[in-house]
Amino acid sequence: MKAADYRKLVEGWMDDGSFDERLPEVAALRGVPQPEEFHAEGDAFTHTMLAARAVDDDSDKRVFWGALLHDIGKAETTRLIRGRWRAFGHAEAGAKLVPGILVRLGLPDLADDVAWLVKNHLFHFAWHLGPNVKLTRNQLRFMEHPLFRLLLEVCAADAAASLGRSDKGRVIKMIADFLEQ
Repeated sequence: MKAADYRKLVEGWMDDGSFDERLPEVAALRGVPQPEEFHAEGDAFTHTMLAARAVDDDSDKRVFWGALLHDIGKAETTRLIRGRWRAFGHAEAGAKLVPGILVRLGLPDLADDVAWLVKNHLFHFAWHLGPNVKLTRNQLRFMEHPLFRLLLEVCAADAAASLGRSDKGRVIKMIADFLEQ
């Protein structure tokens, strides 16, 4: 099955009313606030569903599940800090939840890979890339990870679902361009 097949499955759960029971960790994102300047689309649930829809139909199923589950840690980590909504540690918190979710859904073979995608979906924020910047040895080594191309797809879906002033999409494109060199 490809991403489009799993998207249809999840949409079916929305239609038949079983979504919240099957994916309570995603349903828990309803009403979880995000900084409006970067997430004009609304709460973490809206953002998550937009990210899942942004995954290309022919993408690997792990990309779909990575996009759908990438922010599940926000339900437990989001706090108002100095007047701004923050979700420090949400990637790690979400990654810990992924295996249980995928086992419950009958997809245990995807658990480790999707957990890695969720845990690393914020990697680009630490890279501080700009024009004429050379990648470090550690960055180049990270790009050699067998799931790195899938991670870029998850990050691109995340960026497409961030309807504010985020420059995630630009940074992910820059990294993808480095990968193609």
